Amino acid sequence: MINEKDEKVDVSKRMLFKRAVAAVGVVATAGVAKTLTTAPTDSDKSKNRARYESEARQQERVMLQKRYVVMTDDEKKQMVNEILKNHYQELA
Repeated sequence: MINEKDEKVDVSKRMLFKRAVAAVGVVATAGVAKTLTTAPTDSDKSKNRARYESEARQQERVMLQKRYVVMTDDEKKQMVNEILKNHYQELA
């Protein structure tokens, strides 16, 4: 024997479940739509790749032009002293 109150509870649970499923469907559809509308095109990808390769070549040219000179022990001591001096000034 089914009680009227139990029947109302079952109906409300079903409605809640249906609404939850509908909400998930709407959110999923919105996510797919956003992905499709904001996805980079092939021309954007090729532009980004070209820009990246250009920047990499520029950086490589700069690094090839640099000449590294080994520091003497006196220069190293002087640099450490300057760093420590600045550090202690910040603490004061």
